[in-house]
Formats: sequence, C-alpha cells, structure tokens
Amino acid sequence: MIGETLGRYQIIEHLGHGGMAEVYKAYQPNLDRYVAVKVLHPFLATEENFLTRFEREAKAVAALRHPNIIQVYDFEYDAERRCYYMVMEFIDGPSLKVRLQELEARGERMPLEEAVRIVVAVGEALDYAHRRGMVHRDVKPANIMFTSDNQVILTDFGIAKIVNVTGLTASGAMVGTPAYISPEQGMGEAGDERSDIYSLGVVFYQLLTGKLPFDADTPMGIVLKHINEPLPSPRSLRPDLPPGLEQVLLRALAKDPDRRYQTAAHFVADLRRVLAGEVITPFPFQPATAAPSDQTVPAYPTPSGLETIPSWGTPPPPPRRRKAWLRPLLIALLFLSLLGGGWLLAYTGRLDALLGSLVSPTPPASTPTPDLAVTQLAATLAAFQATIGAPTSTPTPSPTPTPTLTPTPDRTATAMATCVFDAELVEDIPLRSPIRPGQVFTKRWVVRNSGTCPWEGGVVLAFVSGERMGGAERVWIGPVAPGEEQPIVLELEAPAAYGTYSGVWQLRDERGNPLGEELEVSIRVAPPPATVQPSATPMPQPAVTPTPSPRLWMSQPALVTCFPGTTGYRGGRIGWSAGGGPSTKYRYFYGAVTPQQELSGPYNDFSGFPHAMTYFTTSGEIAWPVPDSCCPGDYGWWRAPEGYEVVWYKVLFVQTNCP
Repeated sequence: MIGETLGRYQIIEHLGHGGMAEVYKAYQPNLDRYVAVKVLHPFLATEENFLTRFEREAKAVAALRHPNIIQVYDFEYDAERRCYYMVMEFIDGPSLKVRLQELEARGERMPLEEAVRIVVAVGEALDYAHRRGMVHRDVKPANIMFTSDNQVILTDFGIAKIVNVTGLTASGAMVGTPAYISPEQGMGEAGDERSDIYSLGVVFYQLLTGKLPFDADTPMGIVLKHINEPLPSPRSLRPDLPPGLEQVLLRALAKDPDRRYQTAAHFVADLRRVLAGEVITPFPFQPATAAPSDQTVPAYPTPSGLETIPSWGTPPPPPRRRKAWLRPLLIALLFLSLLGGGWLLAYTGRLDALLGSLVSPTPPASTPTPDLAVTQLAATLAAFQATIGAPTSTPTPSPTPTPTLTPTPDRTATAMATCVFDAELVEDIPLRSPIRPGQVFTKRWVVRNSGTCPWEGGVVLAFVSGERMGGAERVWIGPVAPGEEQPIVLELEAPAAYGTYSGVWQLRDERGNPLGEELEVSIRVAPPPATVQPSATPMPQPAVTPTPSPRLWMSQPALVTCFPGTTGYRGGRIGWSAGGGPSTKYRYFYGAVTPQQELSGPYNDFSGFPHAMTYFTTSGEIAWPVPDSCCPGDYGWWRAPEGYEVVWYKVLFVQTNCP
C-alpha cells in the first residue's frame, strides 16, 4: 500500500504488523500532519457482528483523552480494498520493546527509577480507562511507546475488544500475548481490569530483572506456566531490588485475581509510596511453613515427583486427603448411637476416654497431627458433655500450684474481627430531565464510609438490575478512610428509544457483601420540550419589528500555555471566547459535534505536538445527530433548520508557537 491513498490519508511507510492489523505511517494533507493508520486484517470482518463492535469500540476509544493514551482521530471502511482501518496520532519515538532489546544487546538493565516511571504512567492510563469501562487485554512492551520528549504512550486500546467476543476470536486464537497473558485469560476467560494489572506486572518484572518470568518452547507452554507455576524470585535475578518493589510486584502477579491489586490506582499508589521511602504491607499470602529466604521448602508431590518452590511464593493447594470424612463419620455415628440409646450419662467415663483419644495435649513425636475435622468434633463433644453436667475425671492435685499462662492477644485479628463495613448516602445529585436519545450523561452520588475500618480499594460499585445504559458492570472505589466522603461518578448513555428507564447499582465490599442502600438511576428519554402556546387568544399588539440578535461567533482558538516536559514541551492548553447566537447556553466540542466529544468549557488540554484540531461552539438546543452538511472547511458559521447555530475553527500549533 506504500504510495497509495486510503481515504484522506497518503500511505508513506510500513511501521509494523501483528496478528490483528498492519500499521502504516501516513500523511493527512488537509491538516498537514502525519498520522498512524492501523489496517485490520480482512478475515476479521467475517466475524459475526464485527461492524457493530468495530464502530462501538472505535467510538469509545476515540473518547479516551489522557496524556498517556494514544489519541484516535478517525475510523473508516474502505470499500475498494474491503478493509477497516483506524487513524491515530503518530508517535515519533520507539516502543518499550525496542528499548528493552537495546538494553539487552548492551548487557544492561533499566534503572529502577525509569522502570517505575514507565509503569506508573501506564498504570495511570489503565486506571483512567478502567473507570470508563475499557479494558486493554493486551498490555505488553510493543504497545507502550515513547514520544520524542520521552512521554509514555499506551497504544492499541480497544483492538482486542473489537476482534474478540468472549476471550477467543472466531478463528480460535487466544486474545493476548502469551508472555504477558494473565492466568484467567490463559484459561479462555475474557479477563477484566485485574488482567491488565497482571500483564503490567509482567512488564514491570521484565523492566526490573531484564528477564520474563516464564519461558517455554511453545506459546502454550508459556501460558501453562502462567497458570500453574510459582513466580521465580525477582531478587534472585536482581539482588539489589528493594524489598518494597518486590512486594508490589508479587501482589500484581498473584495468580488469583482476588489476591491482586483490585485497581490500577492502588498499584500506582503503592509504587509511589515505595519511592517515597514508606513501608507497605507485605504480600500476605505466605506458605504455612516459613523457611529462610535463601532456602527452599519442599512442595507437595506431583505426578512428576517432588518439586520445590521459593519460600516467599504463594503456596500450592494442600494435598487432598483420601477418605478424610471416614473418621468424623464413624465418630458422629458413635455419638448418635450413644445419645439414641440413653447411654450418654452412663458411659461418661468412656466418653472421656474417647475425647482423650481424639485430642491429646502433648501427642508423641511419632503421632501425626490429628485431623482438623476430628479435633473440632472432639471439642464439640466436650462442650456438650460440660453442658449436660456429666462428671469429668478429677486430676490429682499437685502440691505446688502451677500458674496459668495467658496468651498475648492478637490485636490485628481482634481489630479485624470487630470491623464494621458500611456506607451512607450523603447526596444523590439529580439529573436534568428529559435526556435526549443516545445522549451521554453522568450520574453522581456522594457517599460516606460509615463503618469503622477503611476501604482499601476492594470496594466496588456494581450493577444490580434494570437498565445498565452503557455503564460499566463495576466501578472501583479508591481507598476511603472511616468517616470520609467519596464522590462516585458513573458515565452512562441514554437508550435510543423514548421512554422511562431505571437501573440499580450497589456498593459492595471485596467479599461481595452490600454496603449501604441501593443507588438508583432513573431517567426519561424524550425530545426537548416544545414551546407551549397560550390557550387564550392574545390581545392585539402593535406591530413591532423584532431586533435580530447577532449570530453566534467564536474567537480563533489560541495556544494559551504549554506544559514543560523532559525535553521541550509535552502539550498545552487551547482557549477561546464566544458570544451571540439564539441562546446564551453555549456548548463546546473538539473534532466533531457529538456527545462523546463535548468539552466542559471553551478550552482543551492536549498532549503532543504538532496539535491539529477543529474546535466548535454551539448555541441553542441541539437536535441530534448534527447533519453531515454542517461545518465544512477550516472555519465558518452554520445554522440548523431547528434554529441552533454552530461555529468552528481548525488550528495547527507546533512547539515553536508556545508562548
């Protein structure tokens, strides 16, 4: 395709390829800028509902606006070549994969501070996307790039979702890269936010040690190791690794998603605490029998023999006891027979003997530890015996009284046992009604942690019932101290049909228990209210020629300020002013007049130079969708048949324009 034109884009250079797409550098003449064009492989279009997924996910990705996420400009279908493609900002630096290859060739490892900086930037990008219901599903060094001023950019958001239905593509290919795939993805699940955290943890492991945690002769062999094998010790590969960073890494790479960081924000927060010299809570999932850190402890037998695991790793599941139910069952039957025959009081001596045989206070060294189930049953029998007042054997008194030792209470366990987790709704911020079909809107609440213990990041806002209205199934709530208030923001999209809709969400703790009352979203989808005419015939009025209001105008957007970066500027802020028009209710957009691309005011923060963008101002009540006849050329004014007005300006700024 080199030298050809794809839509408005002139293909210049082939940048790379993968299992889903070919990537090209292209030139866009009308905006005088270079872009990256990702052309998806034609066979993907044969998947069921591909076009619907492509359009939906491409719009969602284009709405992501974060300094560390690549900006998507356009998506289209080329009928002549029968291919779908996405147009993104062109990143003029290398990928993290290339940097790692260069370090390996020189026999070097990445400095710890630089490794943490990269992971923090990617973690913040993931947290931003996760809070908007987007999961990457293919975090790896090839999808992490750098601008010319060393800014970290995460690419390929949404591609895996576009070509994926439930974790496997229609062709049977697993979504994700084997070296960085999470255990649950390796088992065929679609994965969620915690899968991205695991993949970022693998990247972090590679940055810190210079090696991947798992390797094998085949991709499936690597996947199986992610699922089954314990993590190789990072400090065995890099002895100077600070213990705090190792603890963060171990938590991010826990095989059980429930044991990982539950949010990328929590992951990033712990990294920053380590850099600040704070001590973080050690990774709590230790084996039952600890051993010195430079030794190994025997693992449980496997079909291939006896293996070893590092003493700090997550222990394997305990061996299954064969017929562990037999002894408790026999004892229970004996107890029932004694009770049913009326012998319990007559045979208390035998009951004492039975209890003594079950639980000995000092078993011989050769005697194995009694089964837990047996011990518990024996304790129950002893309690029952004490309850009915049966006589017990009286020990021979000792001439010298022996003082009773009181064990030191476990304050941590006591505190956790007395924890109360609860939430109180402080404010339910109302929505404006009615809402237009397809309108993107935001529902907000303010809640208070009314319990006695902090929320450590495991609390989520989960969808319960009703209409989800495009919202995420769960929204992670950050750490909240007791008594502290926390705003909750839920981004939703109104259904396309008129009517009344409601959905119910609920705060839940990490065990799934509900916190506080249910949070309801109720909306009415309808056209804008029409002007009501008076029922009575108005009195004749003198003819007055109305004074027309000036039409809508906006000043040319200016580069107000620039944000300094490592080298040069990493971005800036655009601002403008507006006035006139049929209404003083102004709305502002970038790229296109769509609900997904509305700005909160007449300004916009952007990242990366050159910055080429069209900015819009509207006045009046917009009738969606805005027709294609609106807004041709680099600037202008347009009036809709419904009466609202639109003005726009295209701008192009480079670093030399910075004030």
